[in-house]
Amino acid sequence: MFEKKELWTSNIAIIDIWSYKIKIANCKFKKDEIDIVWYSEKRQEQDILINWEIWDLKAICENLKIAFNKVDKENKIKKIILNSITSDVFLFSNKISIDRENKDKEISKEELFHIIKSAELECIEKAIKNIRLKTWYIKDDLKIISSYINHIFLDSVQVKDLIWKKWKSISISITNIYIPSDKYDTIEEVGKILNKEIITIIPEEYSIAKIFDEDNDVVIINIWNSNTSISIKKSDEIIWTTKVNIWMNDLFKKIKDKKIIPTEKIIKEIENNFSEEKELFLDTFKECLLTWLTDILDWKVCPYKFFITWWWWKSIFIKDFLKEVNFVKSWIKIIKQVEFIDPDFSLNTDELEKIWTNNINIISMIFVAYKVFYDEKSLIKDILKEVISEYK
Repeated sequence: MFEKKELWTSNIAIIDIWSYKIKIANCKFKKDEIDIVWYSEKRQEQDILINWEIWDLKAICENLKIAFNKVDKENKIKKIILNSITSDVFLFSNKISIDRENKDKEISKEELFHIIKSAELECIEKAIKNIRLKTWYIKDDLKIISSYINHIFLDSVQVKDLIWKKWKSISISITNIYIPSDKYDTIEEVGKILNKEIITIIPEEYSIAKIFDEDNDVVIINIWNSNTSISIKKSDEIIWTTKVNIWMNDLFKKIKDKKIIPTEKIIKEIENNFSEEKELFLDTFKECLLTWLTDILDWKVCPYKFFITWWWWKSIFIKDFLKEVNFVKSWIKIIKQVEFIDPDFSLNTDELEKIWTNNINIISMIFVAYKVFYDEKSLIKDILKEVISEYK
């Protein structure tokens, strides 16, 4: 459904902030249903957000207020979910295995809290060490914004919950997401200026990866106007993600340097024209891609399934280019030629389905928000929230 309805006080706003545009969806989550009540976009000036650094917080908030007036005229929405608005997002998935001492006794809530706390703290310490190795950030510079349980195995059998069960060993996979503390403070300031409660922050790197089934291992390349991110999902875990400084505007600038032409026309003609500019862009892109994958994989096998966001998803020239890349020559382990896949989740919102490739970020945020907060409530999720709250 994609139509205007009476807004309830429990409605929530999902906000996707980009350098060139703000997108807001007024959502109502029901059992087995995501109702997008209203949707709005607001263009931004190019110098408000540069290289994922906020240069004008006041201007961003003014644009947000304008967009909010379209989706929530009576100002009933009090809770919001935002994207991460930073180039530095760190996602780490870790598996923790634990053998129980009281193997023949049903587990209590107290013991479960202790197990989850031990697993989470071990995951956090591993992640902090990895971030320190790849960046200059130390523990005090980072803020954990989200923590998700990917899966749980009891005695090698996958389960959804643990309470009142007997078992000998447990394996828990947890994904933690971190951003720099100063960036977190800026995002919190957005909530204060808007007078809205920020429920959580959902980075695109996480939300887009979660629209694929657990069985799909995927390389996700998210090419946008002013940034590109690459993520690798294996099973239900994201092994690493990064943003890099090559983007759509680089190609458009090469074209416009030779000829004054509107961006809309470039998009329409990109498949059949501008061969020289595309070749230069793709040469740089290839070099960056191979460097990213080598760094991210660290000798692990690279998934052969790829997903490209935005209109690149339908682009023949960029798909042909990726199929021709010699990954093996760059010492990247890959077992098949590159294949391109579609997301596994289905869209029931007819209007957004027509333009979903332009809205994959916000749609995936909506999808994750529903899964995290409204679908399959469980004690173990509640305990993880308690553990994170205590850690913070």
